[in-house]
Amino acid sequence: MRKRTTVAMLLILPGIAAFLFFNLYPIVYSIYLAFTNAQLGNFPIESTKQLNFIGLENFNWALSDSGFRNAFVWTWVFVATSVTLKVLVGLFLAILYNSRYVKGKLLYRSLLIIPWALPLLFSVMVWRFMFDPVVGPINIILKNFGILGAPNWTTDKFWGFLALNVIEAWLAYPFMMTVIISALQSVPDTLIEAAIVDGATYWQRLFKVVIPLVSKPIAFATILTSAASFQYFLVPFIYNSGLFEDRFLLLYGYRKAFGSSIPHYGRAAAVLVIATMVLAIFMYVNMRITKIQEGATK
Repeated sequence: MRKRTTVAMLLILPGIAAFLFFNLYPIVYSIYLAFTNAQLGNFPIESTKQLNFIGLENFNWALSDSGFRNAFVWTWVFVATSVTLKVLVGLFLAILYNSRYVKGKLLYRSLLIIPWALPLLFSVMVWRFMFDPVVGPINIILKNFGILGAPNWTTDKFWGFLALNVIEAWLAYPFMMTVIISALQSVPDTLIEAAIVDGATYWQRLFKVVIPLVSKPIAFATILTSAASFQYFLVPFIYNSGLFEDRFLLLYGYRKAFGSSIPHYGRAAAVLVIATMVLAIFMYVNMRITKIQEGATK
C-alpha cells in the first residue's frame, strides 16, 4: 500500500508543480505587485530603477479613480443584464426541447450546443461581422425594414453594450440549457399528472410545480454564469477593446497595464486584486444564500 501511495504521489507531483508555477505563482506575484510602484522604467526588478513597496497607494488610487468606478458599476450592470438574458434563453429552450410534443429533440439539442464547440475567437469575429454597421447582415435587415438610422454596433457604447449582451447570451445559453434540461428530466411525471387532474393550466404547472422543483440547479448555474460575466474580458477585447475599456473591470485593468502611454503595472494589479476580492465575496454570499435556501426546504 505504501509503495502504491508513493508511486501515486510521484505521478501527481508534475501536475502539482505545473499548477503552482502557472497558476499560483502568477497570482501571488500579482498581489505583490499591487503593493509596489511597478511601472514602465522600474520593472522588472533587474531595471536600473528600484521597485519600492508603497503600501495601499495603488488601492487608494483605484478607489478614487473615476474610470475605475465607472468600469466597476458597468461591470455589474452587464452581470445583471447578461445573466438575466442567458437564464431566460436557456430556460425557454430547455422547456421547449424537453416537451414530449417536440420531435427530433436529440438532434435539436446537438445543434444548439454548437456555440460550445466553436472557438471563441471565431465566434466573436463572426458576430463582429454580423454587427458591422456597413456590411453586417443585421443592419442590412434593419434597413430593409425601413430603419434607415441603423445603429452603429461597433463604435457606439450603448449599442455595442447591447451587442455584447447578445453575443454573451449566444455563447453561454448552451450551459444554462443543458443544466435546466437535466433538472427538468428529474421532475416526476406523477406530479405533473396530479396537477393536471387538479385542473392546473400549463402555465400554472410550469410556475407552480416545475420551476420550483428545478430552482436549485438554476440558482447554482446562475451563480456560475454571474461569476463568468463579472470576469468578462476576451469578448469585449476582441470586439472593440478601446470602446469598452471603461465598461469592464478586467479590461480596464489590462488597459492600465498595457494600453496606456505610461503602463503602470502596480495599479493594474491593484485593480485585478480588487476584482478578485469582489468576486470571492460575491461567490461566498451566493453560496451561503443557496445553503440557507437548501436548509429551509429540508
